Amino acid sequence: MAQATSTNGFVLAGGKSRRMGQDKAALKWGKTSLLEHIVHLLSTVANPVRVVGRGELVDSVADKGPMGGILTGLQLTDREPNLFIAVDLPLLTPDFLRLFHSRFLDSQTPLLACSVAGQFPLCLGIRRELTRDVERRVASDTLSVRAFVQESRSEILDEEELRRLGLDLSMFANINTPQDWERIARGALT
Repeated sequence: MAQATSTNGFVLAGGKSRRMGQDKAALKWGKTSLLEHIVHLLSTVANPVRVVGRGELVDSVADKGPMGGILTGLQLTDREPNLFIAVDLPLLTPDFLRLFHSRFLDSQTPLLACSVAGQFPLCLGIRRELTRDVERRVASDTLSVRAFVQESRSEILDEEELRRLGLDLSMFANINTPQDWERIARGALT
């Protein structure tokens, strides 16, 4: 577990897992569940780490996807810097998270994201100052994470920079279908 940091961590785990056909968070990852794996991973840089979208911490506004989970975390946080990671990104590494966290703390922008293959993986650094903007987006059903990143004052780590930092971009592979799960689990757990 990480030492106390200035950053809260939130695992976004409230999805319906429709394409997967079963709860992604409960999938077996090594000797643990995918959810426990991501919580442990995020705890290397954030403390406390909370799971949003299930259990005691359901989304404050239901059925709003990742933006609803982000809103819930921002409404709960007692700190300015917050890290949000989707439960379906199991290949992220502690080294990447340390680099990402450090970059976020040094950033002059309220949002840090990565851009990979034209997408923004759901691994975000978001300062509490964006809470009102996220509230407005959720209230108006403007739920695109892509639009949120692009329309916010943000710092983007693009593919070129990520490679220059020595990072393997395959760590951003996420799990949406049984085929994704089989491919990722087979490669990561063997």
